[in-house]
Amino acid sequence: MALGGGNVPYRTISTSEFIKRFSNLAQSSQFRAVIQIGTLPFTKNFAPQTRYIDDLSILCSNASLPGSSFSTTENLQDYYGVNQTFAYRRDFDDLTLEFYVDTQYRTLKFFETWMDYISSPDESYSVVSTGGPKMRNSFYRFKYPKFYKCDLDVHKFNKDYDINRADILYSFVNAYPTSIASIPVSYDSSTIIKLSVTFKYDRYFMNRSSNAIQTGGEPKGPTNQATAAGNTFDPNSAVLSGLSEQGYATVSDPFGSSVTFFDGNDGQLDF
Repeated sequence: MALGGGNVPYRTISTSEFIKRFSNLAQSSQFRAVIQIGTLPFTKNFAPQTRYIDDLSILCSNASLPGSSFSTTENLQDYYGVNQTFAYRRDFDDLTLEFYVDTQYRTLKFFETWMDYISSPDESYSVVSTGGPKMRNSFYRFKYPKFYKCDLDVHKFNKDYDINRADILYSFVNAYPTSIASIPVSYDSSTIIKLSVTFKYDRYFMNRSSNAIQTGGEPKGPTNQATAAGNTFDPNSAVLSGLSEQGYATVSDPFGSSVTFFDGNDGQLDF
């Protein structure tokens, strides 16, 4: 009886074809992670909220494109001597993001507040106690998951994104932090402090269309959201001239986050 053979076609590749393929490989340093914190109740303490969403995105220095696997079960009954397996559940790897810590420690305070909010029954962001968090009989009481979970996006693109428009978007559903890594400090040579946060989530999905996530050419100029004292507000001149009029302007991106620029009395952009 003839047995079926493999089918491995032979072909030669010229030097020009080889260079064409290997000079067009994706690099790891162009990405953006966006935590959709607008649904979290405690973020009102990090006003203006829309600006802080963008701050977290910019300060994210490391991320991982997610992985997944299948849990399987064995079937030993159908064919004698043959072990078959079948998938019955999809498992997702944890997501770890690393952030630079600013001089005001707002990055660290934000994630510590998030962790406190998860394990606190009220707005005190602390343990349950009759006399303060140092009491020996203090304990934690956790909130319902719907109150502390939010969506998270990781956008991977290339340095020629303005021209090529090739990218990929991973959307994580119901993400929340499960651990904050210890941060070493010492009297040795100073380095930038980084904060590593590990997230769990229900599942992720990725865009499968050939359309770019961000579809515009040049970034759009800010649009006026409000005016103060009845002044005429020109959002384009606001950014160019340092917001010389009263009011504010908001720059939005395709992920739903935005940056708000406020006009102060000094005629300068308030960051």
